[in-house]
Amino acid sequence: MGNPSSLRFVHSAPINWTRVPEETKKFLIKQYGYDWDKDKVKPLPATIEDLAKMFDEAKFFGYLTSGILTVLMDISEFGLKPTPLVHCQVGPRFYMKYLDQVWFFLFAPGTRECIMGNSDDIVRNAKDYDDGLWEKMAADETAMAQTYDVRLEREVSLGMDKLVKFTKKLGGWTATTVQSSLENTQYVEAIMTLPYSHPAHRGLIQDVLGPLFKNSCRR
Repeated sequence: MGNPSSLRFVHSAPINWTRVPEETKKFLIKQYGYDWDKDKVKPLPATIEDLAKMFDEAKFFGYLTSGILTVLMDISEFGLKPTPLVHCQVGPRFYMKYLDQVWFFLFAPGTRECIMGNSDDIVRNAKDYDDGLWEKMAADETAMAQTYDVRLEREVSLGMDKLVKFTKKLGGWTATTVQSSLENTQYVEAIMTLPYSHPAHRGLIQDVLGPLFKNSCRR
């Protein structure tokens, strides 16, 4: 159950697992490393592309726990080699379609300053998808990711990624630092451990579900 993320585009790089904490490796394999078709555990991914393929058609964006966010930041800091003397390095990244948007995850080699974000809702004309529906949709989403990737490279090369914490934007798309997402997720996870009768737990549920109920009543 749940909405999967579908891989659309990757700008890859090799991953060196020797410096990545053992607990990080174990967590990744436990969460995404079992091959149900072959009934065996997958090896650690050799590249960012291999890593992204582990998340393909699985619950990823929209379901990011503090654990998997920490894994991704550990890979960025310990597993990816920064380029010496490059002031504004554009790290490896991958793009996935989730719900009605295209999402991205941008690594920051040698640091934990990763960024993630998403497009506006994709507007589609049903007449354009009469035949080969899913193939055409996937092709459009891939083209959308590739077009944005050019803007992302330009923005990062200009140092605009350093302002994401304040602007909440990167290249015109909504964006946030992964550190900020991690802190928010840790807060929610902590609240969810409290009894439902606790005011903080009830308040969180109301904040999340309240708008959903209002929207459903308007329809």
